[in-house]
Formats: sequence, structure tokens, C-alpha cells
Amino acid sequence: MNEKKEEKTVEETEEEVEEEEKFEKYRKAGQIAVKVRKQLEQLVRVGTPVIEICNRVESLIKELGGSPAFPCNVSINNIAAHYTSPPNDETVLEDNSIVKVDFGVHVDGFIADTAITFDLNSGFEKLKEAAEEALRIAIENIKPGVKTNDIGKLIHEKIREYGYTPIRDLSGHLLDEYSLHGAKIIPNITLPHGEPIEVGEVYAVETFASTGSGTVHEKPYAYIYRILPVRIPVRFSSSRKLLKLASERFKGLPFAERWLVKDIPAIRLAIKELTTKGILYEYRVLADEKESMVAQAEHTVIVTEDGCEIITMDKGEEL
Repeated sequence: MNEKKEEKTVEETEEEVEEEEKFEKYRKAGQIAVKVRKQLEQLVRVGTPVIEICNRVESLIKELGGSPAFPCNVSINNIAAHYTSPPNDETVLEDNSIVKVDFGVHVDGFIADTAITFDLNSGFEKLKEAAEEALRIAIENIKPGVKTNDIGKLIHEKIREYGYTPIRDLSGHLLDEYSLHGAKIIPNITLPHGEPIEVGEVYAVETFASTGSGTVHEKPYAYIYRILPVRIPVRFSSSRKLLKLASERFKGLPFAERWLVKDIPAIRLAIKELTTKGILYEYRVLADEKESMVAQAEHTVIVTEDGCEIITMDKGEEL
């Protein structure tokens, strides 16, 4: 009896150590994200090329000891998500625009995901505030036992209070090792059902406020991709090379076309074959209706016994 009890205690201790190491990696990723967020004020300015922001954010993550969990998104005005610069992108930030910068950091697959909106004289300061306030109230109410749809209801109500529309198609999401989107979501809208939030879960909580319909549509182009676990023969050597490099370097996480263009000169041919065969998932750019404006706010949290710990924000900093 005593020997079995002692053996179980050792196993439990090992599990606890393993869990703590995992959370320390999440926290390290979060601290890198904090440092990158602080640099954005200098980068996101009228006239700055979007590709310069993407490259600088991703380079800084690496310099600080992490890896990009996905390509840096720079989404302008009615674009809500999934815009990253293609190779040789000539897009620049213009005056009277609203700009969302969304990026992720991972340390050995453990991810911190965060986003911030910049108002470049757009006249939509309140839209930015609506997204930020919705994020604040969501995080303040996250604790074990609360259901994900209850948090979604709070987000919905806060954004509507400002006179804007929450985006129904985008949501916060559970994070896991080398996985950006787990089985649970935190919606931006009121839903009839949800899942209970549990101690030890890690969520990217993100809110989207729009002056438009609150429903996004796919644009006919994508610059971000992810390898799917599909085994189908491919014709082109460039396709085989893309599969090999992407699998080794990104381990199932999303990647940008521009990250591999120097290694694979015929990358467009490879992407076309792999997407046609269903081996490569493409994240098409998502936008609300034309002429609308979208703001986004996001932090990553670890659920604790009595609430949650925000890992993408300095301790003492207020939401």
C-alpha cells in the first residue's frame, strides 16, 4: 500500500513540474509579446510600409528568444483579419485609417497571442475604445465554472453599448501546444450554449467591434497557409520542398508565403498545387462590408483558481 502511494506521489510531482514548466513557457512567450507591443507605437505611423511592420515584428520576436506563432497580421479599415504582407508588398499605412496589428509568439510551441488597434486620425477613437472595453470586461469575468457564452454575452453587450456591432464570425480561442485554435471558443456575440472555463486553460481573448454588418466575408486572396495532415502524392518538386520545409520549421502552425519565397522560387506553383489537392489550408483575408471600420483588442490569459493571469501585459499595467 505504502509503496503504491509513494509511487503515485512521485508521478503527481512530475506532472506538477511538467505543468509548471509549460506555464513558464507561456509566460516567457507573453513577456516577449509585451516587449514587441511596446515597439509598435514607433512602427505604426502614416507612411510606414506594411511589410516593414510585419518583418520588424517577426524579427524582434526572434531576437527576444521566441518564434512567430503565425505571420504578423496588419489589417486596415474594414479588413478584420488574416492580412499579412505578400512578397514585395507595396501597401503603406495611410492617414484617416484604423490599423489592427495582431501577432503571436511561441516558445517550444506554447503560444501567446495579442492584438492592438491604432487610430491614424480615423475619427473612430470610440470604436477602438469599444473593442478595448469589451476585452476588459471579458477578462475581468473569466474564472473557472463560467461558461464561454456568458463571456460572449458581456462582449456583445459592451460593444452594442457603444453603438457598434460585434463581429460574429471571429472569436477568442483556446490555445494549446502548437495549436492556435483549440476545441473551445469565446464568442463576440450572445450564444445559447457554451462550455465551462476550467483551471489551467489558456485562452486568446479577442474582441472585434465594427461600424458595419458584423459579418465578415472572404476576399479572393490569401497570404497565410497551414499544412494539413493529408497524405496525397504531389507532382512538382517545389511542392515537395514546400511540404518538407513548412513541416520542419512550423510544425503545423501557420506560415507566410514571404517566409519561404527565397527557399522556393516557384512557390506560387507549389501553393496552387497544394491548395488544389487540399494539403494546404489557406487563410483568406477577412473583411466586413465596404466602407466599414473594424477595431480589435486581444490578450492571452491563463485561467487560475480565482480568475485569470494576463500573460501579454506587464504586471501592474491596467487593462
